[in-house]
Amino acid sequence: MVSGWLILCEGQLIMICFLRQVYSGRELIWELAMRDLKVRYSRPFLGFLWAFISPIFMVCVFYFIFSCVLKVSIEGTPFLLYLMSGLFAWNFFQESISLSTVSLMQSRNLIKESGFPHYFIPLSIIIANIINALPSMGILCLVSVFFLNGLPKEIILFPVLLLVQACLAFGLSLIASVAYVKWRDSKYVVDMFLLLCIYLTPTFYSLQQVKNALPTWAFKLYLANPLVGILNCYRLIFLKGFINSLGPCVNFWNLIFMPCIWGIGLLCIAIVIYRKAKGWINDYLSY
Repeated sequence: MVSGWLILCEGQLIMICFLRQVYSGRELIWELAMRDLKVRYSRPFLGFLWAFISPIFMVCVFYFIFSCVLKVSIEGTPFLLYLMSGLFAWNFFQESISLSTVSLMQSRNLIKESGFPHYFIPLSIIIANIINALPSMGILCLVSVFFLNGLPKEIILFPVLLLVQACLAFGLSLIASVAYVKWRDSKYVVDMFLLLCIYLTPTFYSLQQVKNALPTWAFKLYLANPLVGILNCYRLIFLKGFINSLGPCVNFWNLIFMPCIWGIGLLCIAIVIYRKAKGWINDYLSY
């Protein structure tokens, strides 16, 4: 009992120290995020317009494949909106982890010269990707208003949902970036993990289809995936009337608490891993 309280107190102290460092370095983190966006969009002729063009093109391709060719449909919700909400949320998650995995190695000279905490780099990438995702979310809002005559009142929860997903993405990104410094094969593991994840989340199909295909125990295990709750929360706050199509498949625990627990838990684990690894990170960055 005493040891449990000590571990809890230690965890709280670590988290407080982490938040203080982030707050004190907020201007530097913002500059790193802006630098990342400038590197992405300064050279292309269309610049930041690609933040609008890329998600639209991606939706068109997947809509043709799954709606026109495979004839996938979602009861009670336009498939185009269902697909857009899933793909835009997934794209933010996937890009954040993919870019963060190699970020420490790519920024090794900057880290050595400046001496700031290593995790500022993946955190700045998460912030840059949040900014990069806002145009696609704006497109989703406009299309949702056009098709469904308005947005749900739950739209006010969008910043909270984005924060939960950012915590989840940052936790995984920090672990992956630290692992890549020492084990270069980890990038391929991350790529396979992301490929698996997109098919284990309801991006192109409904939860009801999963429930009908899996036994009860397997469906409950499937719902433990935090991205299942996150993607459906996006649909809940962007797609008017979507809450009525969920039915008894999921509950408040699956939608809200499961992603929050995963996000906070992974963030704490990632910080502990970083604290243990930061002593040798610079040594491996020299290779």
